[in-house]
Amino acid sequence: MKQFLLLSLLFFSITVLAETREVKGLVLDKGNEPLIGATVQLSGTLKGTVVGFDGSFKLGGLEPGKHTINISFMGYKEQVHVINIPFDEDIVIILDEDDQMVGEVVVTGTMAKKTATSARATERMASKVVNVVSAQTIELSPDLDVANVVKRISGVSLERNNSGDGQYAIVRGMDKRYNYTLVNGVKIPSPDNKNRYVPLDIFPSDLMDRLEVTKALTPDMEGDAVGGAINLVMKDAPDKFEGQFNMSVGGNTLFNADNPFMSWDQSGMMQSPPTWSGANRATDGDFSVSHMKNQYQNYVPNIIAGGSIGDRFFDDKLGVIVAASYQQTARGSESTWYQTGMQTNNSTRLDNMEERNYSQLQKRAGVHNKIDLRINPNHKLNWYNAFVYLRNDQVRDVTRTRTWGSYDPINGNAGEMSFNTRYRSTIQQIFNSTLSGEHRVADKVVVDWSGVYSKATNDIPDNLRFSRSGEMNNWVVSPERIAEINALRRRWDKNDDQDIAMYANITMNPDVSFATKSEFKFGGLVRYKDRTNDYESFTFSAGNRALVQGVDWNDITDVDWKMNGNGSGVTASPNTYNSHENIKAAYGQFLFDINDRLEIVGGVRMEHTDIGYFLPNPTMENEDNNEVEMNETYMDFLPSIHFKYKLDKNQNIRASYFKSVIRPGFAEFVPISNTDTEDDWEERGNPNVQRTIGHNLDLRYEFFPSGLDKFMIGGFYKQLIDPIEYALNRTAGYIMPDNFGTATNWGIELDVVKYFRNFGISGNYTYTNSEITTDKSYYTRVDPDDSSSDLILATREETRALQGQAAHIGNLSLLYKDSKRGLDIQLASVYTGDRIHSLSAFYKNDMWQRGFWQLDFSAEKKIGNVTVYTKLYNLLNNAYEIEIRQPITSDQAMFPQQGETGDNVLVRQDFYGRQFLIGLKYKF
Repeated sequence: MKQFLLLSLLFFSITVLAETREVKGLVLDKGNEPLIGATVQLSGTLKGTVVGFDGSFKLGGLEPGKHTINISFMGYKEQVHVINIPFDEDIVIILDEDDQMVGEVVVTGTMAKKTATSARATERMASKVVNVVSAQTIELSPDLDVANVVKRISGVSLERNNSGDGQYAIVRGMDKRYNYTLVNGVKIPSPDNKNRYVPLDIFPSDLMDRLEVTKALTPDMEGDAVGGAINLVMKDAPDKFEGQFNMSVGGNTLFNADNPFMSWDQSGMMQSPPTWSGANRATDGDFSVSHMKNQYQNYVPNIIAGGSIGDRFFDDKLGVIVAASYQQTARGSESTWYQTGMQTNNSTRLDNMEERNYSQLQKRAGVHNKIDLRINPNHKLNWYNAFVYLRNDQVRDVTRTRTWGSYDPINGNAGEMSFNTRYRSTIQQIFNSTLSGEHRVADKVVVDWSGVYSKATNDIPDNLRFSRSGEMNNWVVSPERIAEINALRRRWDKNDDQDIAMYANITMNPDVSFATKSEFKFGGLVRYKDRTNDYESFTFSAGNRALVQGVDWNDITDVDWKMNGNGSGVTASPNTYNSHENIKAAYGQFLFDINDRLEIVGGVRMEHTDIGYFLPNPTMENEDNNEVEMNETYMDFLPSIHFKYKLDKNQNIRASYFKSVIRPGFAEFVPISNTDTEDDWEERGNPNVQRTIGHNLDLRYEFFPSGLDKFMIGGFYKQLIDPIEYALNRTAGYIMPDNFGTATNWGIELDVVKYFRNFGISGNYTYTNSEITTDKSYYTRVDPDDSSSDLILATREETRALQGQAAHIGNLSLLYKDSKRGLDIQLASVYTGDRIHSLSAFYKNDMWQRGFWQLDFSAEKKIGNVTVYTKLYNLLNNAYEIEIRQPITSDQAMFPQQGETGDNVLVRQDFYGRQFLIGLKYKF
C-alpha cells in the first residue's frame, strides 16, 4: 500500500511539472547590447521578472497555451510579445528606442559614461590599450577613493602609506614615477612635497563618472608614462533635473579600550614659525607647548557624506552640475619594526626593536562644478572647476628597545629603552580650473582647445617630535630607572606647485582612397610649472630635567624647554628652494581604418623640457653662502604606432609600440636633505640624476561575447634606459635617487568578466618579470684564502627586480544582482605578491614586502529612491610585512616574532584593523 501511494505521488508530481513550463530569452537593443534591468511582465498578472547582467530572463510557472508578455525599459518602446507553451522556450526580443523621447538621445551620450555597458564599449572601440571602470561599478564597490578603485584594474597594485591607505598606483610593475594622472584629460600638479605624481587617495570616488587607465600612449597624449596614464572623468551635467545624496557612518576595529585612538590639542599648533613673520630671531616664549600631550578616545567615527545636483537650462543649451563629498576616516596601525645594520660578515644584524603605534584622522573633501554650453551644433564650451582637500592628523608613538649583548635566559635582555612621539598634520589641496572649447570650423575639420590653471599645495605646520629614554630589562622598562628627556624638534614644511597650460588640437577627416575612415590630428601644449618649497626647523633641550617614576611619560607640557642656538632657525638649509619645469610639445598623428578591419594609429610627439632650480642657501656640496642656480634643457622625440585588427565586431587583436620619457621629481634633482622620513633614513636629492627613456611593446587579444562579459589576454615588454631608483647607503647614512643602467620589464595580463543572469565573476591576473643589474657593496678579505686577513669593502654585480614590482597581482570579485528586489552584493579580493620595498647599497640586503591578500565586501538594497548600503574593508586583517631574505641567526632569534633560525629576517610588521560603514543614498 505504501509503495502504491509513493508511486501515485510521484506520478502526480511529474504530471504537474509537465503541465507548467518556463520561457527563457534575451532582451537586447539594436546593437545587441543587453538591456540590464528591463522588465518582463505576464500581461494581466503580477507575475514578472527583471533582465539580468547577461541580458537574459526566465519566467516560470506557465501553463500550456498562449500568453502575452510585456517588455519595457526606460527610453525604449514597450513591446508586446505572444508566446506559445510548450513551443516558445527560448526567444530573443529587440527593443527600439522611443522616437518621441527626443531628449533621451542626448541622455544616451551624456549618461552612458556611467554604465558598465559603456565601459565595455569603450574598451572594445578604443584605438589604444585601455581599461575602463564605470561609475556604476564604482558605486557598488567597497572603495571610497580613487586609489582603491584603481587597484581593481588588471596589472595595477598600490603603494600604501604607514596607515594602510593606498596612495600611488604601480602599473604593470612600474613604480609610481612611471605613471601620471589626468582629470578630464588634463594633467594636474601634485601636492606631494617631493615628487610629481599625484596621491590618488586625495580624490573621493563618488565624484567620478568613470576611470580610464591607458597602457599604451598615442602621440596626442603627454609622453611621460611607461606604466600608464590614469584619467579621472568627472561627472557631467544630466539631461534633466537630477540629484543625489549619501550619508554613512562606521568605524575601525583597530581602536578600542586596549588600543585607544591618539590625538592632541591642535589649537596650540603654530601655523608658521616666528621667522616667517618677519622676526630675525625667535625666543623660547614664542613657542607654545600646552598642546604637547596625548589625548585618547576608544572610538572615532568614520563619516562619509556627499551629494550632487544638476540640470539643463535654456532649451538644453546650458548644463550645470555641482557635486561635493566629505569623508572622515580614522586609520592607523600597530607596527613592529626591527632596525638593521650590516656586520662585516655580510649578514644582517638587528640592532633594536621598535613598537610603533599610528593614529591618523583623515578628512577628505572635494567640490567640483562643470558648466557646458552648446552654442549650436558646431560650437561647444566647457568650464570645469574642482577643489580637493585632504588633511591627515597623525600621532606616532614609538617605543624603541636597544639590547646590550646576547640573550640571557636567566636575567633577560638588558639595554636601553627610548620613547619617541611625533605630532604631524599634513594638509594637501588641489585647485583646477579648465576652460575648453570644441569648434567644427569646416565640414571635416574640428578644432579643440583648453586653457588650464592648477595649483597644488602641501603644508606640514609645526611637525614636532620629542624623545625620552631610560633602561629596560627583558623588554620592559626597569622600574627603578629614571627616564630622561632627550630633545624636542619642531619643523615647518610648505610647498606649492602651480601650472599654467594651454592645449590645442586640430582634427581633420579627409577622404583617403585606401581607407574607409581616416583622421589626421595635429596639436601641442605649452605648460609653465613653478614649484616653491619653504622650510624651517628649531631644536630644543630640557637640560638635565628628568621624569621621575610614576609620572606620565607623555605629559611633558611642564618641561622648561630651551631653544638650541640663537633662535634664527635653520639659516643654511637647501630645503628652501624655487624650481621650474617648462614643457613645450607638438605632435602629428594619423588614423586609417582599412575595410573596417584594420585600424592603424601612429605618429610622433616632440617634447622640449626646460628644468631647473634656484637655492638661496648653499647645497650640501657647497658650504659657502653663495646662491646656487641650475638650468637644463633637452628635447625628446617620441614615436608610436598602434594596430587594431577586428576579427569581428566582438573580437580585436592589438599591437603597439611607443617611446616615452620620465623626468626626475623636483626633490630628486634639487640637492635637498630630508630627515623627516618614515624609515628614519635621511633622504638627499641628486643633481646628477638623469631622465629615463622607455621603449614599450604591447600585444593583446580581446573578446566581448555580449553585454558586460569580456575576455582579454595580452603581453607587454618594456626597456628602461637609466631607470631612477632610490638606493640606501648604510655607510653614509642616507637614501638618494640615482640612475641604474638598463632594465627590462615584461609580463602577461589576463582579464575575465562573466555574468550568469544574476551572478557575476570578475577576475584578472598579471605576471610581471623585471630585471636590472647594479653594483652592490660587500665585505671580503684582503686575502680570500686567509680568514685572519683584514676585511675590505668591495663591489659586485647583483641582478634583481625593479623596486615596487610584484611578480604576481590578482583580483577576484563575486557579484550578485537582483534588480527586481533591488539587491546588489559584491565580495572583492586583491592579492599583491612579493616585491622590493627598499633598496640597499649592500649585496643581497634589499628589503622585500611579503605578498598579502585583502578582502572587502559591499552590499546595497534599493527601496524606491532610497538605497541602504554597507561596506566592509580589510576583512582578513592580514599583516603587512617586510623582510630581508637572509637566514635568521641565533642572535637575531632572541627578538620577538623572528621565529626559528633559518627563516628570512622580519624587519617590519603592520596591522591596520578592519573598517566598516553603514549608510544610505537618496536620489531625486
